[in-house]
Amino acid sequence: MSEIQEVHLGDCPICGAKNSLKAFQHIHEIPYFGKVMESTIICEKCGYRNADIMILEEREPKLYTVRVEEEKDLFTRVVRSKSGSIELEEIGVKIEPGPAAEGFITNIEGVLERVRETLLMTRDFKRQDGEDEAVKKVDELLTYIEKVREGKKPLTVKIMDPFGNSALIGEKVKSRLLTKDEIKKLSTGPYIVYEPEEG
Repeated sequence: MSEIQEVHLGDCPICGAKNSLKAFQHIHEIPYFGKVMESTIICEKCGYRNADIMILEEREPKLYTVRVEEEKDLFTRVVRSKSGSIELEEIGVKIEPGPAAEGFITNIEGVLERVRETLLMTRDFKRQDGEDEAVKKVDELLTYIEKVREGKKPLTVKIMDPFGNSALIGEKVKSRLLTKDEIKKLSTGPYIVYEPEEG
């Protein structure tokens, strides 16, 4: 059993509160994946929060794919670092790294819930702007997600990470190494790829 380590980091970069920033770090083993450190930074004053997953073993850049066809497939584990891209193929949703990207460990159902919540917010904004066609499209995506959750519609889920820090873990998961071209096309979030010059 591992314990959570608390580290005081100093001032908040968002609200500027003095000595209000804390980091909580938790190191543990994920079966079939390896040792990871979950890190969460929180400001006790304004509530700013940022999380990431760091793999503590060297891993190769990979693409993981799983086809969700029944309810039990929703329990496929998802490990997503700040540098991981998730694609939900049939509904055209991509979750890509950016400056505010967060790492998380969940399952496919958890990813679908995150997407559903974002779509609900988007629908509200589009409704307020009078964009009826966009509202209709969001409703279609929400209906499809619900049917996936009920095991009535298929969904292909992919996760790609140029640093190998993200994965899908489950019986039906297929994986392969990413090509150099695929790696170049991926966003790396807050991280950069360093390639030393040859010679």
